Amino acid sequence: MSHCTWLSDRMPLVALGRAEWTGQEVEHLSACRSCQQEWELLRASIRLGDHAAAGMDAGSLARTLEQRLESSVRQRRQRRAWSFAGMAAAAAIAGLLWTGRADPPLTPQSPAAIVAGLQIPLPELEELQPAELDSVLRAMEQPGPYLDTLETGDALGEEGAALETVYDYWEG
Repeated sequence: MSHCTWLSDRMPLVALGRAEWTGQEVEHLSACRSCQQEWELLRASIRLGDHAAAGMDAGSLARTLEQRLESSVRQRRQRRAWSFAGMAAAAAIAGLLWTGRADPPLTPQSPAAIVAGLQIPLPELEELQPAELDSVLRAMEQPGPYLDTLETGDALGEEGAALETVYDYWEG
């Protein structure tokens, strides 16, 4: 360890009065400009700290810290209360759904009535005559002619069978 490093480590102890310089340290400090500058900087910072501490009102600092701690505790309590209220609301909703009291009454409706109730804008159907619109809605109610082949994958050949295998794997 060099003399500068050793001296640099001892400077805070000497500045705070917990240690004193040895003869060799005083010789090095008087000869080394870098160590002199570090020593002056350390002494200036201690004077600055002493000056700041002298201008500080310990009572007001304690009151300010106490107020901040009380505010922090109050905020934590509020967060806990809101968390509890949120969990209680979620439990109440889950209870309603589980018991079935939140479900609307089920009434059988035709697919055309369901589609009409959705009120989805379909501009391509607006220009149809009533008879044409009726035939489109009737066609929607009946299954298509290729439903059986699409479910088994026969219409797509080997690719359909491979696709069915992937679907079966995904579904578990």
